[in-house]
Amino acid sequence: MITNRIVSLDIAKAICIILVVVGHYIPDNSPEWYKLIHDVIYTFHMPLFMFASGYVYIATKKDIGYGDFLVKKIKRLMIPYFTTSVIVISIKMLTQGNMSVDNPVTWTSYFKMFYLPEAGYFLWFIWALWWMFVLLPIFKTQRSRTILFLICLIIHYIPMALPKEFCIAECKNMIVFFTLGVFAFENGFIHQFLKDYSINKVIFAIVAFVVCEYLYFSDLNSDVLKTTLNILLPYIGIFFVIEISKLICKYQEVGKNHILMIVSMSSYIIYLFHTTFEGFAKAVFRKLPLDSNLWYVFLPEAIVVIAVGVIIPMLLHRYVLKRWQLTRTLFGL
Repeated sequence: MITNRIVSLDIAKAICIILVVVGHYIPDNSPEWYKLIHDVIYTFHMPLFMFASGYVYIATKKDIGYGDFLVKKIKRLMIPYFTTSVIVISIKMLTQGNMSVDNPVTWTSYFKMFYLPEAGYFLWFIWALWWMFVLLPIFKTQRSRTILFLICLIIHYIPMALPKEFCIAECKNMIVFFTLGVFAFENGFIHQFLKDYSINKVIFAIVAFVVCEYLYFSDLNSDVLKTTLNILLPYIGIFFVIEISKLICKYQEVGKNHILMIVSMSSYIIYLFHTTFEGFAKAVFRKLPLDSNLWYVFLPEAIVVIAVGVIIPMLLHRYVLKRWQLTRTLFGL
């Protein structure tokens, strides 16, 4: 077992990145049951990612200067963002004339990527995370970070028109979950609650998640209930995945070579490249004489596309990008 960190959080991050890949595969002919899975995932998966990022940030925070910290985050976040953007835009430019490409690009995309996630909307996550890392180190004490969390909690639920450039709006919507992760680590009770395993907590988390998701997507709920559940589901989803992760850790020996740990360690590269490899897989299936409107065709096709989106970037990270100094630099490794 790995004992020097909360392993369940690594497992939760692995589950989360798999859900991200699943959530980004939603073809027009998706059956209703698959659309429901997609919609359920979108009620909590990015808040979970932000929560884990905030938790890890404060858990591994080192006493270094603000400028040095930002340089590290430029290397970790922004250089890989621009590298990936150039690669994805170039691939789309070369292939969109011969095959169906989601979100086609133009030559101006090479310029727009400096203020918009032009290569793919999913890259908003990096811009939003960057602004959070710009802001958080300014708050140097636990008390000030708790106040920041409360401010973010209030601002999150205040409608306001923010510019789409630099993904400011996405940062505003997600920073509450990042600061919640910080708060959870620094609050002794919550920190211990996250670490401790209890089958009763697991059962409660599962029941709460299933019931709330059912009510949210049921035609029986009222507008008030739907609004309430819309507020609560990100937090319930975070709780649910963490408890499921602890359940996995309880009954499996989770070492560094466990498949979920490998996925977790490769999560950033999977995030950067999953849509590219999913796109290749989708393009191949579109050329095959298959009727994907049939569920027994759609299901294996979806499994293959999603698997490609997870496994190929994971192998790319593990066996290619980590091998050379240039690629380690370009992809923040």
